[in-house]
Amino acid sequence: MMLEQAAPWDNLPDLPGYALPGGGGLLLALLLIAYAMNEKGKGGSSGPNKELNEAIERVVGGAARTIGRYVAGRDLNGEPRSTATWWRSGVLVDDQGGPAAAISAVPSPRAPASALGLPKKPPGRGSRAVRAALAPLRGAWSVTASMGRALAAWTRWPHAARSLIRLAPFLAAWGLWRFPEPAQLALIGAAVVVLLVALTGPGGLTLWEPRSPTDDEIHGPSLFVAVRQVLRLEEGERREKWVNLSPDLSADGARIVVRIPVSWMGGKEAMSALDHIVETRIPGEWVAHWERTGPEHYVKWTRKPKPAERPKLPEYVEWKSTGNRYEVFVGQAIEGDTIVDAVVHTQTATPHWGVAGDTGSGKSTVLYIPIVHGRQHGELIDILDTKRNSLIEAEGHSGVRVHKTVRSCVAAFAEFMVSMMAAEEAQGKYAAAGARDQLVPRTLVIDELPTLIKLAYTWWRHGLKGKGAPPFLEWFSIILLQGRSSNHRIVVGTQQFANTFFGGTMERSQIGTKIIVGQQDRVSWGVAFGQATPVVQYDTDVKGRGAYADKRQAPDGEHLFVRELQPSYITPRVAELLQQCPKAPAWFDAGEMAPWITEEVLEEADLTTAVRRFLPGGEYGPLSLPTVTPGAGGGVKTLTHSSEHVTAPVVTARVTAHVTASAPSAPTGESPEEAAEDAALPRTYSLAEACEEGILPWKHSTARQYKKRGEERGITFPEGVTDGRTTYFTEEELKDWATRFQASTTKK
Repeated sequence: MMLEQAAPWDNLPDLPGYALPGGGGLLLALLLIAYAMNEKGKGGSSGPNKELNEAIERVVGGAARTIGRYVAGRDLNGEPRSTATWWRSGVLVDDQGGPAAAISAVPSPRAPASALGLPKKPPGRGSRAVRAALAPLRGAWSVTASMGRALAAWTRWPHAARSLIRLAPFLAAWGLWRFPEPAQLALIGAAVVVLLVALTGPGGLTLWEPRSPTDDEIHGPSLFVAVRQVLRLEEGERREKWVNLSPDLSADGARIVVRIPVSWMGGKEAMSALDHIVETRIPGEWVAHWERTGPEHYVKWTRKPKPAERPKLPEYVEWKSTGNRYEVFVGQAIEGDTIVDAVVHTQTATPHWGVAGDTGSGKSTVLYIPIVHGRQHGELIDILDTKRNSLIEAEGHSGVRVHKTVRSCVAAFAEFMVSMMAAEEAQGKYAAAGARDQLVPRTLVIDELPTLIKLAYTWWRHGLKGKGAPPFLEWFSIILLQGRSSNHRIVVGTQQFANTFFGGTMERSQIGTKIIVGQQDRVSWGVAFGQATPVVQYDTDVKGRGAYADKRQAPDGEHLFVRELQPSYITPRVAELLQQCPKAPAWFDAGEMAPWITEEVLEEADLTTAVRRFLPGGEYGPLSLPTVTPGAGGGVKTLTHSSEHVTAPVVTARVTAHVTASAPSAPTGESPEEAAEDAALPRTYSLAEACEEGILPWKHSTARQYKKRGEERGITFPEGVTDGRTTYFTEEELKDWATRFQASTTKK
């Protein structure tokens, strides 16, 4: 019987456990020494042992680092390619391995469906059977693909998992060598665990999802790379020491913190560079907060606060009474982020107010507000309405006189000014108590001031054949400057708040509250509120929408505080509200002048302002001021007269020799003679309008040149009349000048 010879490896299981690692370590050491000797031999020199030692040190050090990284689950060479830590997965730091063509690549669109839109045919029994048979294969493929994607993200795995995978072959080999059966069971269990993880993961039952990376992991590395250059940090500095981002930058209280080295000078350019880095590398808008005076130097960026949503004004605002004579509610306005009541204060140093806008913009609607408010508090209202129907809802109510003809409007202007002067006199220290008791606050409402000025000058020049400039604007200026102390206030409706409409800058500044409604150009805005005042954009499609400003300064600048405004729509309630007001004194409704106007005051006023001939009963005045027509607006039904009052004709007769003693009051606010007088006034044209109408046979620019050329030749251009801004001429004046100019050209 032949004995079988034992193989050399049959005794391997009897070796101690440390034999294989020890032998492997010895073999590795021998290999390292041989590699070092080979490196030394390549140098071709026979230097001292120093070179050998350095070679051994380099090789041993490199091997140790590689082995350490291998065991620790880190990348074997170079910088870490992800932000993964020992226990947490990470994201790629600088994924530049792919082709440039893949950057921002647009995926190919899917083939369009049939244009016919035919319904899909339901699968048959055979198709369902095939799908059922292939379902396990599809599931297996999905799980396999999921495992492939997981392996492709190897660099993002936690270091602990990567270390376990790397050491698994050695552990399995050692276990199979020392403990075969338990090792086999452990390998089977590990395979089952991996399969269960894959089945329940994103590619299978989706019972769990991989951890989503935080914003700190996504944006932190690229931010640190850029910040490190600006702060001049060493290459080996850790990001965690210098840069910190909130995990969720979209959350409330999110912040970005960068530590600043104490030695960093950091001028404006460097600080701007850090702001630029955050602006370009971090999504969203951020605000920097620098801290360089405390123990810690750093800069912190926080989310830029979202702008507060601008409130929206309602399209309709109901008017309400304030209960205060000197506070007029005009609508609602936006102040900052809130909607507030817009109130005009008339007890200030600048008590007058006005509204500007184009025709049809809603000026007249706003002008109803001071009429109703004033009457509710016992004021007497005079309305100058050359359009004749702008404020028709206020007619026929006690305490409201409407002047429609030019002669009547000028007389009302004159009487209002004299009333103001007399009220000042009655409030004097030595005035009679009876005169002071008669005083009543008054308000003059002027609709379309430029039109009134134009018509008044036309009436003066062509109706009365007057010479020079009439005193109308001077009266206006005096009222604006002196009306506050005597409770005589003006509310103006105009096209624009130009200085020339009011007599000058000083007079216009007495308009304490300016309101604009409707579309306004930049020039009109600057005239109203100042050229430096920012334009407030508002919806001009909303009827009456506009802006207003009083004397308040804006919180953030040296200009007027302009606020968007929606005026109250009071028109449908005007008649009802005026009916509820107390009756006015009988002298006012009867068209008489104020009873506190004395002969002495009237004489003094005429000496200083040339007003006597324009008052009721005067040479250029009407017989009386308009009376209130009973029932015209649902207002006064009966009129009573007081024997204590002095009528306007009587007062005028005592100081005007050529005026008869007493003239009967007109039954209405407009006599036929005055209406005929207005109708007889010639139509006037500006130079531009005359060219458009064909009165002058040239373009406007040519006419202006000829006007200047004619003046050089001594051909006088007509003086015309002005509304304070534009000069107007009659057709006869323009044609006469054109004839004279053309004749001078023909002679040459």
